[in-house]
This record gives sequence, structure tokens and C-alpha cells, in this order.
Amino acid sequence: MDTPGALPGPWRAVEADETLRRDFPLEDLDDGDWPEVTVPGAWRSTPQFAESDGPLLYRTRFSTRTPEPDRRTFLEFAGVTFQGDVWLDGSYLGPTEGSFIPHLLEVTEPVRSRSDHLLAVEATCPPIGNPDEKRTLTGTTQGGRGIAPWNPGGIGRPVRLRETGPIPLLHVRVVCTRATESVATLAFRAVVHADRPRAAVFHTRVLGIDHRHRQPLAGGENRVEWSVRVPRPPLWWPAEMGDQPLHDVELEVATEDGRVSDRVVRRTGFRSVRMQDHVWSINGERLFLRGAIVPPLDRDLSRVTAESAAADLALARGTGLNLLRLVGHVSSPALYAEADRMGMLLWQDLPLTGGYHRGVRAQAARQARDAVDLLGHHPSVVVWCGHDAPDPVDRTRAVPRQLDQQLPTWNRTVLDRTVRRALDQADPSRPVISHSGVLPNPPRIDDATGHLWFGWYSGRRGDLAGYVDRVGRAGRFVSAFGSQSIPEDSPALTDGTLDADSWPAIDTERLALDHGAEADVLIRRFPPAGRSGPDEWAGDTRRHQDQLLRIQIEALRRRKYRPAGGFALDRLLDGAPAISGSLVDHRRVPKPALATVAAACAPTIVVADPPLESIAPRSTVSVRVVVVHDGRQPVEHCRVDAGLRIGGDGPVVQRSWGGPLEPDSVTLIGTLEVPLGDATGAVTLELDLTLDGVAAATNLYEGRIGAD
Repeated sequence: MDTPGALPGPWRAVEADETLRRDFPLEDLDDGDWPEVTVPGAWRSTPQFAESDGPLLYRTRFSTRTPEPDRRTFLEFAGVTFQGDVWLDGSYLGPTEGSFIPHLLEVTEPVRSRSDHLLAVEATCPPIGNPDEKRTLTGTTQGGRGIAPWNPGGIGRPVRLRETGPIPLLHVRVVCTRATESVATLAFRAVVHADRPRAAVFHTRVLGIDHRHRQPLAGGENRVEWSVRVPRPPLWWPAEMGDQPLHDVELEVATEDGRVSDRVVRRTGFRSVRMQDHVWSINGERLFLRGAIVPPLDRDLSRVTAESAAADLALARGTGLNLLRLVGHVSSPALYAEADRMGMLLWQDLPLTGGYHRGVRAQAARQARDAVDLLGHHPSVVVWCGHDAPDPVDRTRAVPRQLDQQLPTWNRTVLDRTVRRALDQADPSRPVISHSGVLPNPPRIDDATGHLWFGWYSGRRGDLAGYVDRVGRAGRFVSAFGSQSIPEDSPALTDGTLDADSWPAIDTERLALDHGAEADVLIRRFPPAGRSGPDEWAGDTRRHQDQLLRIQIEALRRRKYRPAGGFALDRLLDGAPAISGSLVDHRRVPKPALATVAAACAPTIVVADPPLESIAPRSTVSVRVVVVHDGRQPVEHCRVDAGLRIGGDGPVVQRSWGGPLEPDSVTLIGTLEVPLGDATGAVTLELDLTLDGVAAATNLYEGRIGAD
């Protein structure tokens, strides 16, 4: 990754021990036999440290020129996973903490006194011990549901030299707090460090608007806030709603004599986001969110490029999705830039998943504020979520017990409220959700989103619809659902985890630790003894996932805005070899569910309500035919042709209906009622949708009389 001012390297590293810790900052230490490592990068990406949990000691040498008398020089660490201690030329500079949090360490005096330098960094990322008492905020980069444990430790983001005048910009926050066709408002917050008490001028430029804000500064650190109004801004829209104009916002801080001291540029778009009862609107227009969870795109996020991020976003868009939920992590900068450009909405989790020790509270609040500094200018980021699944997960229940989640806990009640408060204060422009995987409870129903695991942890896939009808608030936004499946060429089928010779015995510990699988659920739902071998077993998991996602996505889309405002299925892809709920594996090879989800997430679909699955003998098949239209324009005439066949060779009952479709609507087209009499066997229903004379969609349902 080329970064202006980045230290050229090479970087060398070795695992720490007490002797080396004392000596590694010293210039005369011989590191010629230390392995070279890639910076930025996770240390496990280097073969010599592929199994290491660190800490690692890093060293590199570089040269500098003598700065002008009124200039200051800083070492900027864009992120060390998870903690770092930094020495320059044998002297300690200071610590860093946070995988995505930038730190500026001043080195003005050392670069004035000499030109050749030794930089030494100790990077620490301890392995997870008690999963309910975690002390480092690494989120899903260190493992999780469908993510095998891994250590992401290292200098994961660029290190560079940065030269400024007497007033450097330490932190900059740019947030679009309001956007209409007539005016937009940008809120700025800058943290600067003045060399002495002096006046400064903050100068912003955007869309031809020049704004100057004069501010007296004390010596040391200062926080300055102001806002800029932009008339007649071109609005940024999600891809399915409009264009994505982006604009550079230039911010300079100058001394009172007009000399520029420091400068940053943020690329942003003007748009507003509102959420009420989990019904979402962008720039005042309602939008149903069709989303999927995304884990880290690569377990070493430094390997994500603009090209690979664009390819993954194109995959999401081709699947009919308009939202990606970045579960439990802050992703590569490339993803946010490409999402802005392509019009893909992002649900941004903080790196909190599962349980945490009480000592992380202040750290979590600080990371919330830093996340807003880092990402607040991106129009694609439409919501903050503080904590993924803060409560222990009961893998025998599709949904948690309501009473259990009304009892206070430290994680959900104390930690998550602290994080929410920090996000609310830092960014008033976006909705904030305290946690996902928690059933919404009064008094703030919008403060949580549910995970509904019908057909996976327990129950049948069709049970989700009935549950949402009974407990409407749980269906307002479903932030995870689906089932895990084994990819066709999964390493688990070749590395001995699933061995045909020992079948049906399965190494469940290895299935969980090496592949991230919920092995107990897989075995309970797909008993191995009932399958001929690993390949048949894996195939059954993929077929089940395919059928489940179709039924449940259709159920949520049929309930658009009543009560559902959207969903995020589990999940679009894997960032490493895994057994998960992904639609494509880590090599981006699709599972059968990918095409099924793409059809279920098309802008306009025709569905049966309820779908045909199990049918009672001698009953009457009664099916409502519904068209879900997410398009922004009305359809003057739609036609649906239905064909119901009872029994493999039985007669086909034909029905046809027609009429207009309103934009962004769910329309009951007609009802099909057919008595079964004494019929047995299979029942099929085929639906064909035509919009303004053009074939638009088909759907096929298969059930069986007397099936369970």
C-alpha cells in the first residue's frame, strides 16, 4: 500500500522475550538475522510468524532532512493491532492503542539533531482468554460466529512521517448533519496542538464555498468546533435511488499571518438519514434495507485493495443488496471509499462482539469517538451499532427469552449505554443502535435489533413469519438470520476434519476452532449417521441454507414497513476459509443460495403467502399472491399468472390477475383457494410476473400433502 510519507522499510521483526525487550530499541543491536515483515500487515501473514500470538518487536531505519525552524515533524501510526510502544533512536516516544485509531508522536527534536534514525515498535495483541471477559477491542478480526480464531496483531495500517507548521491537526471530524435540495450543513471538529498561545484561522473549502473561522488557541491541545452551510448541494443517493456525487472538503489551519500550518482533505457526499421504528429514509425518501452481514473481507485487512473492495461491493449489488452490515469490526479504508463511489449503504458496528471485562468501558467510548472521526464523512455509513450480541447465545433457541434480556447486565446495560452516549454526542446526524442480537424492549424500541435463528438453532424455517406476526417489534429489523453451510470444496473436506474413512465420526473441536463452525448445531440439525459421507452431509447443509434464506427473505419483504424496515442475512462472504452462513466462500466461489438470494432480493418479486411446504390432507390450499415492488416508479399494469398442480400428474388450476403497482409497495394481487379432496403427493405452485408487458420474475413453490 503506497502512502505519502510512508517509511520505506525494510521492517524486521522477532518474537519478544525479556532480554530482547531491553535491547531492541538500541541502535547497535544486530537485527540482520530477523525476518523481514510487511508493514502495514498482520504478523501472521509472514510465514515465520504464522502461528504466533506475539508480542512482536519491530525495527526499521530511515533518514530525514532537517526541518525549517518553524516546522514540526511527527510519526503518524494509522493503527497498531492492538497496542504498541514506540521508541526512536533509543528513546521512548509513547504508546498506541486501537487497530484503526491514528496516533501522532512528535519527533521534531530528534530529526533536528540527526538525519539517520532507528524506529522500534513493540506490538501486542494477546489471544482471547475468557470469551466473556475480553479486554481488547478487536471484535470479529479475532474470531466469531463462522470466523475461525486468528490473531490479527501487528502494525496493520501505514506508518509515515508528517511535517506540519506550529499548529498540527491531530484529529479532524467532518459530518453532514443536514442535507436538503436547498441547503446542507457540515459540522467540523478539529483537535490541534499549538506550540504556544496564539491565534489560528481554520479555512474550509467545498463546492466553491470558502469559510474562515478565527480561533484563539492556548498552548498545547485545543478542540475547535464550527459549521459550514452549503447552498443547493447535489445530493448523494444509494445506487437504486439516484447518483453519488462526491466532493472534496479541504481544511487548512493557518497562523494569524496567513501561513498554512497543516491541511487535510476529506471526500464526502451530502445526504440525510432518518430512522423511525426501523423504517429508514434517505434524503426524505423511504427505503427498505436488503442487507447482508460482512465479516472482515480478509483476515489481514491490510490486503484489501480498492479493486478487491469494489469487486465485493459489486457482488453485493449483483445479489440485489443495498446494505452491508460490517459486523464487529472497522474495515479497510478502501471499502468505505468504494462504497461511497458505488452507492452501497453500510451499517457500521464497533469492534465489540460478545462479552467484555469491566475495564474496557473508557476504551470503548474512546473508540466510538475515534470511529466517528475516521468514518463520519463517508455518506455510505448510515448507522452506528455499538455492540454485536452482548449476551451469551443460547444455541438451542431461535430467539432469546424476553425476560432474560430485560434483566440488567454489565455488557448490555452499562457498557452499551456508555458507547451509545459517546456515539450520540459525537455524531447527531446518524441513527445509533446500542446493540444487535437483543430483542427490542421499552422504552427505546429502536435501540436494538433481533437475530432470528428459526430453522438453525431451533424450529423450522417457516416459523420466522409467524413469530414476526406475533412479536412485531422483533421483526422491525432482523440483523442476522440464516444457517451455516459447508462449501463444496471446503478445506474441512480435505484436511481430515471430515474424513470419509471414519464417518460418521466428526472432529467437532477442529470443526469449530479451524473453521468457525457451530459444530453442535450442525450435528443436531444434520445427524451425520443419516448421511452416506461428508459430501452428502455438506450438500444437505447447502440445500437447507438455500431453502431457508428464500422463505425467510420473502417473509420479511412481504411485511415491508409492517413491521419490517429491512434485514441483514448471515452473510455475504467469508474473509478466510470457514463454515458459515456465507453465500460465497473465501475464494468468492458461490454456494447455491447466492442465486436464490439474488432472486429473492430483486427489485420486484412475486411471492406466495404462505409458501407451500407442509400441507394437511383433505384441506384447502389457500394462498395469497403478493407482488413486492421496491422500485421508485409506479407500474401501470402488472399481470400474474398462477398454476397450481396437485399430485405429480394431477390437473393444473390456472388463475390470472392484473392491475397497477404503486412505487415502494406491497400489493395483494389475488387469492388462490383449491380444495384438495383425497389428493396425495406433491403440490406445486408456479407464478409468472409481467410488468408493462415485459416478463419480470417467476417463482416456484413445492410442497407435499401430509409432509411435516
